Amino acid sequence: MKHLLILIIAILATGCTTQFNPKTDRNAAMFFTSRVEHDVVYRTVDGKDQRLNLYLPDNFIGKDPWFINDGKGKKPTLLHIHGGGWVEGSKDQIVLNLLPYIFRDWVVISINYRLADEAKAPAAIDDCLAALQWVHNNAEKYDIDTNRIVLSGGSAGGHLALLTGMLKEGDLLCEGKLKARNAGDVAAIVNWYGVTDFEINPHPIEWFGEDIDLNEYVKTLSPINYVRKDGPPILTIHGTLDEAVPVKQAVNLHEKLREAGIQEQLVLIQNKKHGDFSAKELTKIYQNIWKFLESAGVETNVD
Repeated sequence: MKHLLILIIAILATGCTTQFNPKTDRNAAMFFTSRVEHDVVYRTVDGKDQRLNLYLPDNFIGKDPWFINDGKGKKPTLLHIHGGGWVEGSKDQIVLNLLPYIFRDWVVISINYRLADEAKAPAAIDDCLAALQWVHNNAEKYDIDTNRIVLSGGSAGGHLALLTGMLKEGDLLCEGKLKARNAGDVAAIVNWYGVTDFEINPHPIEWFGEDIDLNEYVKTLSPINYVRKDGPPILTIHGTLDEAVPVKQAVNLHEKLREAGIQEQLVLIQNKKHGDFSAKELTKIYQNIWKFLESAGVETNVD
């Protein structure tokens, strides 16, 4: 026992205890470096509030007011739009999708918008444009870098993210029911298997509504028809066996983006359906996302 104690003391004296010092686990630390503002009203339409959640990289100080600004300056910002076929879903259901960005100290904003049972197309698009405008209008308050605003969403949310970022002021949608406003610039769009062309995709009649000019809706609600030379960089992730949103749409969109000289990348996940990606595949996908955003000039706050 005496010899064992001497050995332990000798080890401590040589500084070998460093092997017990864990590296910082930022996943564990997020509780103390992030806060949430929940159900913030970004617009009111027909007497009903449309709300968003903000996930903010602040510092926890252990006393009232508990959190203070982290003092690190302007942040890259994700505006995330949930999916659900334009008929269901919520900003509160996709929190785990946002963690990779929160981990990197982004400002992350997740929005609700009017679903089909509240208002038909193009109401959801109008809400998304209003949310983007709200982000720009509140950039100073929340340390948002307006040169690093990224739009993202999955499925219907991917479709809405594409339209929100690709529309230009004055574009008319759905027989003139919506005239696009200047909602502010975006640095890039990350589209997870979103609809790009209703000439190919089954028509969501529940969202389109009845007694409409279907050809007009198909044309003006398809992001592929808004590819322009000055459009934002676009990254698309899509499974090759996707039946809900046929992958040919993504292929066609990116061919047209390349022809227009738009920075783009299409990440095809072989033999996968509508978003059923494995952990290994998602790891590679996010590596692609960070690399793509950096190449588009969006510093992603890597330590």
